[in-house]
Amino acid sequence: MTHTVSLLADHKGFTKPKVVGDEYMVDGFVYVTEATANGEVVQASSFGLSTISHVSIGGQSTHSSLQVSVEAGGHPVNNTGEYESVSSFALIFVANDGTNAAADGNITDICVRVRVYGNL
Repeated sequence: MTHTVSLLADHKGFTKPKVVGDEYMVDGFVYVTEATANGEVVQASSFGLSTISHVSIGGQSTHSSLQVSVEAGGHPVNNTGEYESVSSFALIFVANDGTNAAADGNITDICVRVRVYGNL
């Protein structure tokens, strides 16, 4: 797993989490320099948060043969919709060729913009 996280400034130049209702929200991007088959696990602390309740992808610069998603756990019978943990989420990269095979270490230089909600 090799990636860096950068926070994006809002229109006032503010990059720290800001309150939204009962939670905090922060925009940022994850720059993955080498994707792993089990996904890139990103910690809440990278965004100035201690817990994560929601992650949205706002854009991506993946290769045309790839698709990225935020992994939500679940099972057809007992679907929980949980992230990697309460303090992390995983970005999953799959082949966009009909096989949906997991990406491996051969995939490099991918940028994914995210909006993360959680608590400090």
